[in-house]
Amino acid sequence: MSMSSPSSHDDGVVTADAPNEPPRKRLVGQKFWTGVVAVPVLIVLLYVDGWPLFVPAVATMLIGMEEFYRGVARQGIRPARLVGYACGAGILTATQCVRFDPVWRSGAITVCVGGAVLLSMIAQFRRPRGSSVIANTGATVFGVVWVGLLFSFFLRLRTLHLSGIEDIPPDGFRDRMGVVFLVIAAVWLQDNAAQVIGRTFGTRKPWPEISPNKTWEGCAGGLLACLVATIGIGAGFGLPVLQMLFLGLTMGVLGQFGDFCKSLIKRELGIKDFGSIIPGHGGVLDRFDSLLFAMPVAYLYFRLFLMPLAG
Repeated sequence: MSMSSPSSHDDGVVTADAPNEPPRKRLVGQKFWTGVVAVPVLIVLLYVDGWPLFVPAVATMLIGMEEFYRGVARQGIRPARLVGYACGAGILTATQCVRFDPVWRSGAITVCVGGAVLLSMIAQFRRPRGSSVIANTGATVFGVVWVGLLFSFFLRLRTLHLSGIEDIPPDGFRDRMGVVFLVIAAVWLQDNAAQVIGRTFGTRKPWPEISPNKTWEGCAGGLLACLVATIGIGAGFGLPVLQMLFLGLTMGVLGQFGDFCKSLIKRELGIKDFGSIIPGHGGVLDRFDSLLFAMPVAYLYFRLFLMPLAG
């Protein structure tokens, strides 16, 4: 007769009376390791600029646009994908190649947005039976504006140089990528702080039907983190503290508004995430949602209030 324990057998099969061990929690998840890999690569690309930055930026934008178009297709909407891709890529190309001529750049971007309307309307003459002209065209153009146009400010921010402010030397780290580094760091720190504080202390939810996991406490913590990061990084770059206070407040509010707007769209489309290409984060739109709203206002703020100081 076998004297082995009743909880195990020689073939390695554990019987029902074996104690169930709780699953071990990983101390470091996918989100952390994604950041470890992606952040240094992003910093290098931002410093180098030019085509090494432009090509990945266009690829990222196109992935985000495909995520949106794939989402609306779940609702029976048929966007003119090729029109959206071409016009979105055209906006980023104009931003990159005509960066120092604002008149021609604005004209080229206007042509791309107007072209998205015209070409997507033309595409509706061959639309699938039963699909909506307005819905198809609207989704196409919305993808171009929300993803293509707003994402182009990522490249615009890289064109802003800080040399001339408080003796910042030209062609150094602060001059070459100080602006875009400040904006991305502040907004992403806000996202992480809002998530941590909301999970730890959050009880009151502003719009549970839109984003059931977001709380007022998390929003306040995220806004505070954005303010502290903007003021701290800005002061380290020699930028006026009062100006950084207003910039941080503006980015903090609009960045979180962008997050809520993304959640609103996802609820409409009946999806949890736009994609899974970024481990631990989801899709491109799940990671860049706050930046899509924060980058344009940050660019305008620097152009209107801070760039004159560098003249």
